Amino acid sequence: MKRKNERSPLTAGDRSPSPAGSPPRAGLTVFVLVLALGACSTPKKKTAPPRYLTPQARLEAARKTLSRSRHQKTARSRRADLELTAARLYRDAGRTPLALPILSKVVADPKAPARTRARAAWLLLQYTDCRESGRYWELLEKYPDTVAAEDALWRYLELATEPPGDRIRRLVRFYGRHRTRTVADLVLFEAARQAHRQPGEAWRNYAVHLLDFLAKRHPDSPRRDEALITAARWSRELGRTKEAIGFVRRLLETRETSLFFGDYNSQYLDDAQLLLGDLHLERGETKAALSAWRALPQRFPKSRLRDRVQLRLMDTYTTLGQPKQACAAARELVKKTPRSRFAPRAKNLLAGCPKRP
Repeated sequence: MKRKNERSPLTAGDRSPSPAGSPPRAGLTVFVLVLALGACSTPKKKTAPPRYLTPQARLEAARKTLSRSRHQKTARSRRADLELTAARLYRDAGRTPLALPILSKVVADPKAPARTRARAAWLLLQYTDCRESGRYWELLEKYPDTVAAEDALWRYLELATEPPGDRIRRLVRFYGRHRTRTVADLVLFEAARQAHRQPGEAWRNYAVHLLDFLAKRHPDSPRRDEALITAARWSRELGRTKEAIGFVRRLLETRETSLFFGDYNSQYLDDAQLLLGDLHLERGETKAALSAWRALPQRFPKSRLRDRVQLRLMDTYTTLGQPKQACAAARELVKKTPRSRFAPRAKNLLAGCPKRP
């Protein structure tokens, strides 16, 4: 007989146990949320660019791309890029005659982006195997803010037949007219290279001057670091080691200043640190040279020049009659860079060093 105050299991509400094997409602909600968040956080795979492996596939792709460029819904700014792609595909398919009129149309289109017109002009010169340096110079003058202008500059220098002095003056005059353009620092750097190749100390002094000017006037240029270390090396060739040290210190000071705002990476910093020690040694400043070399593995622990630094320390300490320090440098070389080509020399020195207890 059922008591009056006894509840029926069917009317117990939320106190009733869950069916066997089913998770609680709160646990189910959390489980669904975790799955949803995981699905949202899964990075989408990037669509791989299409690959046309046969000339026929490239030809068909060129036709479709050209058709898309002529569609009414295609944006005007997008049409030139599609036409450029179609011309490249025609070229890759061995149908260069079909690519040339498309490129000429892009070059003549005033509403196409300058970078697209410049690249089309460059491809026209390449596809017709143009070897007139003046044509590449015209491209450089017309589109100085494009990547194609850099390609045109190098091709012009390769093909130019004018006297070297006239070529250098032409580059410098171009820089004077376009000093705020994207290609300006590259033009100045190439003018310096051309000047350095000429015989005579006056030209080489002028080359160093141009690099110094580049580093000062274009402090944010990607070629600034290369300009400074190149100026240091060329000053060293001229016997002006004090001036070379100044260039190297300017490069290294950039890193110290930039570390306040964030990491500063340059492929020339460890080279500059090694060169600094070499320059001090040439000036007879042995203490400063040793200090510069010892600083390299501390400042650049992953540098490829660590073995060279230890070799210099090893040889210099040996010359100074300090075998203990020379042995320490040899041990460091063998320990940190055992596959170095200088490791056998270090091992030969270690054979005569007292063994550590």
